[in-house]
Amino acid sequence: MENYKRQEEILEFLKKRHFASIAEIAEVQYTSQATVRRDIAKLEAKGIVKSVYGGVVMTEYERSPVPSYLREKENSSAKELIARSAAEFIKDNTTVILDASTTVRRMCKYIKGRKGLTVITNGLNICEELCESDIKVLCTGGEFIKKRECFVGYIAEDFLRNIKADMVFFSSQGISDNGDITDSSSVEVSIRRAMLASANEKFFLCDSSKRNKDYTYKLCNISDVDQAIFD
Repeated sequence: MENYKRQEEILEFLKKRHFASIAEIAEVQYTSQATVRRDIAKLEAKGIVKSVYGGVVMTEYERSPVPSYLREKENSSAKELIARSAAEFIKDNTTVILDASTTVRRMCKYIKGRKGLTVITNGLNICEELCESDIKVLCTGGEFIKKRECFVGYIAEDFLRNIKADMVFFSSQGISDNGDITDSSSVEVSIRRAMLASANEKFFLCDSSKRNKDYTYKLCNISDVDQAIFD
């Protein structure tokens, strides 16, 4: 297949999906991932697409929230290290809030043995991962965002306003060079603010891909948290 034809097909696929991984594009085109990367590089040089989080996105959607399945693949080993380190702060007989970020979700496997633990979350995957453990799990409820696999909105925020937790563990899309923690999703920033207000201690989890990134909505500053855990 000619280069321009492949690139046209990539663009058509992205117009329908907005986001796609290299593997997904290679599969639909019946070609190698190396070939896809070369085509993506050419399209990116023209400013049409942008490589993000282990995949590619149309430039017009560059600052939009990235689906969970793509975020999960980005900096996987770094996220695992951060999650394991963060889990060490959680002790028996405590109440913790876990946001729906992919880094925080990885903490689940490391806390299943805690006794008397209560977890409050807006993340569907976290509920699923802990459902067979002895941990008491409370879900915020609210409006479900399928691509992000999380619950948001005033119902979820109202739930959080009526609880008090020992700790909250959260992440975000970026942290700027002046320490502002930001995100491209206003609804996720809003629910995280409610989480921070309901917890005594605040733990921010951040892998290196998010450093020096600045998005539209500010959640807080790094000076507002008690612990920041980086890779």
